[in-house]
Amino acid sequence: MGILGRKKDEPTIDPVPWDGSGGPDWFTVGDVLRSATFRRKALTGERAVRVPTMRDGVRYFAPAALVSSADRADSEPPSYELHEAEQSGNLLCALTPVKGGARYRVTDAQGEELGLVHRTPAAKRTIQHSWWLQQPGHSDIVARYHWARGSAKEIAARGKERAKREAGELAGSVVDSILSFGAEDDERASLRTPNHVTWRAEGEEERVVLTLGHLDGVTVYQPHASWLDRRLAFALAVLREA
Repeated sequence: MGILGRKKDEPTIDPVPWDGSGGPDWFTVGDVLRSATFRRKALTGERAVRVPTMRDGVRYFAPAALVSSADRADSEPPSYELHEAEQSGNLLCALTPVKGGARYRVTDAQGEELGLVHRTPAAKRTIQHSWWLQQPGHSDIVARYHWARGSAKEIAARGKERAKREAGELAGSVVDSILSFGAEDDERASLRTPNHVTWRAEGEEERVVLTLGHLDGVTVYQPHASWLDRRLAFALAVLREA
């Protein structure tokens, strides 16, 4: 008979292997191994790309790729590396900032480019989220509001006209400053970003590419397009959660 009040041993949550054939359907980025509930304390581990898994009716977030960062000289944005959680010596991808950190180049273990992850403050009123993706051979993967159709130039023009109508007597220069308001104001950005975000690729057969939601109080990402390189989705999430 066990001792009254003794805590049950926590289960061992094994890393999720990476096989390169698509990747997980859902994932999160962070150190949460298990969210806190009224009956259980939260468990944490290394910062990683994590995959939801059930164990004895309890949801855990198993590590799939370990995330490490390197501080760059002169206060430049950090670079990141993702290594397989099951075999930490295997590099999954690397994220290297270019042009002041507003854009990251994502490469595989051989240094081949997988794509780019951008952050832009432009046309802030037309997008759900400032981070977006470029994958070679496909359209830009952007989280725009439903009314934001057309090219970036057309969207900016419509957004400017909309702002002028709303602003009334505001001078054009003031309107321009509102439209170009930087995404670095995290408090305002969080207030304007919906709980659910959808990234789409215009003109693609599978238009919905990636969605963001919440599970047990943790932000989770769900890739939808079969052609999306999951490592690019990981990179976007790592940068967003940095």
